[in-house]
Amino acid sequence: MKLSHYAFGEENHDNGTIVVLHGLFGQARNWTAIARRLAEKYHVVTADLRNHGRSGWDGEMTYQAMAADIAELIRDVSDKPVHLIGHSMGGKASMVLALSQDADLIADLVIVDIAPVAYDHDYTGYINAMRAVDFDAVSRRAEVEDALSSGVSEKGVRQFLAQNVITDKDTGKMSWQVNIDAMANHLADITGWPGGAMASFDRDVLFISGATSHYVDAKDRDHIKSLFPKAAFTSIKGAGHWVHAEKPEAVLLTLSTFLNR
Repeated sequence: MKLSHYAFGEENHDNGTIVVLHGLFGQARNWTAIARRLAEKYHVVTADLRNHGRSGWDGEMTYQAMAADIAELIRDVSDKPVHLIGHSMGGKASMVLALSQDADLIADLVIVDIAPVAYDHDYTGYINAMRAVDFDAVSRRAEVEDALSSGVSEKGVRQFLAQNVITDKDTGKMSWQVNIDAMANHLADITGWPGGAMASFDRDVLFISGATSHYVDAKDRDHIKSLFPKAAFTSIKGAGHWVHAEKPEAVLLTLSTFLNR
């Protein structure tokens, strides 16, 4: 699938291309502020993964499918290996690509607050709350946030989910821009990790975690090192799972230090 994407900075920059991928329920534009700063020294591409943002919808929502999409995007935006950055679900898709036969598309890898493991997180409540929104009864995003409150207790999460609402410019009616059905049908794939033997990725990899997040556990480091022998780890103080949104300056400094090593 061709992924919708935004480009920043000079094409064919001497420092190469950075490709940035968001997490579940996210969008390319979530990374715009950081992308613009990185574009001072790189060509930067932020992409909407399948079933998200402006990208197309498809019933398949596995990491293998997402990795194939990313490989196609990289070939389209760069004739050299790219610096690949992925947050959460986008990080898992990036790792699957790095552990595939298309690993040569990647110069190095940054994984933001996720590990190559299966999680027991349950997003069914979010899915149900999103499905329950009556778009005939709302006309503003704030009203969508209110409608989500019956199933989503955290205000910040409601605001995040509501970013996925679009308004038809002809009818004025609102709707979800994300493919909720595909996500619901593949929640086990999204929270899981592909089984089977995998090759290792022998280039530099940085795992960035939020210090208050529990997505990357110290007990998983041996497993991570078995797949990514050159993996390094760092955490951002005061940040949870949405590290880049909560501490953008710290994330930018960390990325710049890694990329300029």
